[in-house]
Amino acid sequence: MSDTSITKFGITRALATYMRTLIGMNARFDQYIRGDLQEIESSVKRGFNLFMGKAACGTCHFAPLYSGVVPPKYLETETEVLGVPKTLDTISPELDDDLGRFNRFLDEICQNSFKTVTVRNAELTAPYMHNGLYQTLEEVVDFYDRGGGLGLGLDVPNQTLPADRLNLTQQEKEDLVEFMKALTDTVGTTRLPGNLPDFPDNPEWNKRQIGGEY
Repeated sequence: MSDTSITKFGITRALATYMRTLIGMNARFDQYIRGDLQEIESSVKRGFNLFMGKAACGTCHFAPLYSGVVPPKYLETETEVLGVPKTLDTISPELDDDLGRFNRFLDEICQNSFKTVTVRNAELTAPYMHNGLYQTLEEVVDFYDRGGGLGLGLDVPNQTLPADRLNLTQQEKEDLVEFMKALTDTVGTTRLPGNLPDFPDNPEWNKRQIGGEY
């Protein structure tokens, strides 16, 4: 079969190859940790310590990817039940209707369960949560500070996020946001590639220009 044939495997491989290029591991915080950057804001340092400590973000968003991809082998991605509400109403909140992974596995433990995504480049990826409920990182931090859906008083018996309030101060919330902003790196997702894949069975395709029209 030709390398240019449109097949399920070919599409899967193309998507996987593309996704592997979306690398953003040279943020200011990465440079600081490696020693390439000698100093960084105190708020970022405090935010990192909160992320890995009191705020407990690092128990689901594993460093250094800060996502649900589980170290040390990085072969699986965790999902969590957060109890995300349908609207911003915190007086009479309602659980969002989307059942998440339950729709695929039909297992009650998967009800309202969603992939734990990375917080790298989170500064640029609003809105947040699976339903786009929150427009700012500050709103996201406040949701976690309240203990998720259970903390808001919703009926989420399988919530994996602890319902206990974090009792973060305003300064601590701001420091967490500053740390997440220090994980912003778009170089690997915006620069042009050095070359395009070769197709031995279709030399004409190899003449296409980077950034050209196809």
